Amino acid sequence: MNEPFDLKEIQGSIQSFLDTFNEYSDEIFGERRRNRLDDLRAKLQRQQPIITKHLIDMLGAQSFRLGSFGVSQILSLQELLPTALMGGNNEETFNFDDYKPPVTSVLTRALGMIESGLWPPKKRKPILIIRDEELKNRCSDLLSAPGAYDRVIREATTVLEDRIRNKPSHETLSRLIPNSADQSGEKLVNKLFNPDNPILVISSEKDKRVAFYKVLVGIFSYLRNPYHHHIDSTTEWSWAWSSVGFIDNLLDAIDNCTINQ
Repeated sequence: MNEPFDLKEIQGSIQSFLDTFNEYSDEIFGERRRNRLDDLRAKLQRQQPIITKHLIDMLGAQSFRLGSFGVSQILSLQELLPTALMGGNNEETFNFDDYKPPVTSVLTRALGMIESGLWPPKKRKPILIIRDEELKNRCSDLLSAPGAYDRVIREATTVLEDRIRNKPSHETLSRLIPNSADQSGEKLVNKLFNPDNPILVISSEKDKRVAFYKVLVGIFSYLRNPYHHHIDSTTEWSWAWSSVGFIDNLLDAIDNCTINQ
């Protein structure tokens, strides 16, 4: 795949699929000639498996929310192309209007990555093993995306906050923090991880409780708060990657702390 011929071949196959898909779309929204539609669909379906593989290699795991007129569904990148080729816009649960934008978008993004030299990557990215399943499910696809890495930190800190909030029972949390608006951010940490009188006990040693408390306050004030209130398109992949790794360890510690009712 590092050979120029291979890269040009991949680029050509994606461009060919996009051109055929546009012809298919024009026919669906145009004369809808049955023979023409069947021929174009058959051609696309023959190309689809290898094109889907290329897209996943380049863009990573992604999901798409599609739906209109009350019908909504979430598709993975692996499902997107085959599902888009299953029907036309005259079927009750299938509206081609929902599929054309995401299909066109992922194909043009892949072509743009090749043309701009972003793919194949010049350096292999380090492997991040995320142990927490929820964190992995919510951040792995974002880390594999070609950009917008502020979303990774936003999602990771949300998982952390949610895990803390749900560690004690709902009754305990409501008693300690009656106002639901205060059940977030530093107020949540201050109430549950106060080193002198903790509800969630990370250690029997006070100095360790103090250290963990300070880490959480720093995470919420330095990471969670800015990224939850602003979009930062300059966020680097390495910063998002390291933040997820750190939060993964914090989640494990929270899962294993004891509750002082």
